Amino acid sequence: MNLVEMAIADLAGAETFPLDAILTLRQKWGEARPLLLQRLGAFAAGENRSPENAEIVFFGLHLLAEKRETEALAPLLSVALEGEPLYDMIGDATGETLSAILISIYDGDPGKLKRVVEASGADPWARVAALECFAWLVACGDLPPEAGQDYLRQCFETLQPHEAHPVWYGWQGCVALLGLSELEPLVARAFRSGFVDKEALSFEDFQADLRVFRAASDRREVFEERGLKPIDDALDALAVFEEEDEEEPVKPAANPNRSIGRNDPCPCGSGKKYKKCCLAADEG
Repeated sequence: MNLVEMAIADLAGAETFPLDAILTLRQKWGEARPLLLQRLGAFAAGENRSPENAEIVFFGLHLLAEKRETEALAPLLSVALEGEPLYDMIGDATGETLSAILISIYDGDPGKLKRVVEASGADPWARVAALECFAWLVACGDLPPEAGQDYLRQCFETLQPHEAHPVWYGWQGCVALLGLSELEPLVARAFRSGFVDKEALSFEDFQADLRVFRAASDRREVFEERGLKPIDDALDALAVFEEEDEEEPVKPAANPNRSIGRNDPCPCGSGKKYKKCCLAADEG
């Protein structure tokens, strides 16, 4: 086993954050890249879905994002389309860093993102992340503004399910982020129909966001303030998963209440974010 293979093995089951392994893989990226893509591909193909490989893929995806490795997009989205296996693979990254990963490894084909957005059986937060990546591309000028407005308008008619679901939370957020006041009546209908969980967000909250984002001079800056930007440093991106006890290893969290994002209001009604309230108990 050479140094790179040892570093990849160290990503799984480490008792502390595998900083040395990540630094080694960065330094020897030419050797590490194909091995990390191979690990991701093995999970996507169903050849190796062990917890150990999932941890390797979790860290590996953040490095692949840092390096802008677009070959990682297709296998990642194939797992997202399956639904539950995505959470098994990357844990709470589905609600924390997946949008940034997609933005970083986007390969120029918006159709791949749309397939995830529109797939009712896909992981719910992957659908949100794909929408946010699509909106980022519009904000950055990689897709024309009319494409963003037309697609988000189309989504109102085609997205399933027609009930409260994270994808609608993501949809209204993208409408606000892009300052699309033309779509405000559709967002109002979505709220009236109960598509957006009113305990998580009210229509008045959407309107406030819309006003703020329309007034912004730099649309891209607005996205970045929400954490929607490419990953330039995998270590910085992974910091969001660090617990107060720094001795605990960073790894995909096993949260049985997975339909709730870490930054969403806690369902217990405390008014705190889920990650600051009942998340630890749910994981225990």
